[in-house]
Amino acid sequence: MKLALSAALSLLLIGTAAAGQSNVSIGKLRLADAATDACLANCASQNDACKRVCPTTLGAPCQSACDSQAQTCRQGCRNR
Repeated sequence: MKLALSAALSLLLIGTAAAGQSNVSIGKLRLADAATDACLANCASQNDACKRVCPTTLGAPCQSACDSQAQTCRQGCRNR
């Protein structure tokens, strides 16, 4: 995940430097979109991991807590 984000950031910076000043805001938007996408993917991954460790006897409350935590995570991604 970090490697993909680093590669995208590197390509974006190289492209922005080569394109000149007119595409800087477009580049920032693309970077923000990539960072948000990576953040949301991380939230989904954490949610899956959380649900995997829920015991069978407490499945519903545990999974509900995982979903609540994931929702908070996703909201944090959008507020960046």
